[in-house]
Amino acid sequence: MKDMMKAAVFEGEGKLTLKEVPVPSIDASSDEVLIEVEAVSICGTDVSIVRVPPAFVIEPGIILGHELVGHIAQKGGRVLGLDVGDRVVVNPNDYCCACHYCRSNRPNLCENLKALGVGIDGAFAKYVKTSEKVCYRISDAVAPEAAVLAEPLACVINGTNKVMARPGETAVIMGAGPIGLLFLGMFRAAGVAKIIVSEVSGFRRDFARSAGADLVVDPASQDLGSAVSVETAYGPDIVVDAVGSQMAQGIDIVGKGGRFLIIGGKTGAVASFDQINVITKEIKIMGTFLANASFESSVKMLESSKIDALKMATHNIPLERIHEGIKLLEEGRAIKVVVIP
Repeated sequence: MKDMMKAAVFEGEGKLTLKEVPVPSIDASSDEVLIEVEAVSICGTDVSIVRVPPAFVIEPGIILGHELVGHIAQKGGRVLGLDVGDRVVVNPNDYCCACHYCRSNRPNLCENLKALGVGIDGAFAKYVKTSEKVCYRISDAVAPEAAVLAEPLACVINGTNKVMARPGETAVIMGAGPIGLLFLGMFRAAGVAKIIVSEVSGFRRDFARSAGADLVVDPASQDLGSAVSVETAYGPDIVVDAVGSQMAQGIDIVGKGGRFLIIGGKTGAVASFDQINVITKEIKIMGTFLANASFESSVKMLESSKIDALKMATHNIPLERIHEGIKLLEEGRAIKVVVIP
């Protein structure tokens, strides 16, 4: 009988079931690796999939989980750069290397993307399989609770590269979930002089303050535009929408010549704004999607402790309590919930 393992399987709207499933098998002549999962964190995407109604729709039958660290347990014959026992983090978006976007060095836009824990089985389990090309070695010195942030940090680094944050600038970050807080850390590392964070959750506002935000605003009770006007003479140089539905306000508050970046992926969000502001203020509007040539940088940032990722792991739970972890995130009472399968 094939070896079995416990996994968290999405089985339909609002239904995440812990069940016994077969351990993945790898093709002996392939570039596949089997990873024994050391830790995996719950992403906002996982929460969105399980929500009723779902904010992110996938087919039932998929094991969720894509932010992981683990050790290579088996490898296929075409795996040349990794060995059994290597500790790795994973880019969960496996690309084809053959489509127009891959050949244009934009694999994050791959037409044949295979998304771990979304389109193919993920890491809320003891084992997960993927291809060698999306695995990156990481030092044993990085705590597992920090290493699981390699993927979201790589996405944030991709966005940070787009806005070209410079020393002495000012920035507004809308949303203090893990992505917003990682932008806070990256902007601090880049020398941004003043960082304002907007967040509705009291727990996350307090966390943003402790993480070094210069001003934290509750947009439910304070006018963000007024607060920004008081704190910045000419408006912020950078505004990041880490919520995914704040485009109109972001364009309104960003300063002349400023850069507005959307990273929050809220399905169905529609913005209505005065287009003349984009022209008269010469605003650059950008979207950023996943990681692109930023995983190596992410690993180096974690290994150098330039980003205090470990602090963001507010909860550490076994797989059996995954529903509790999802509820904590849904209610804004956690930053990162790390699952140890």
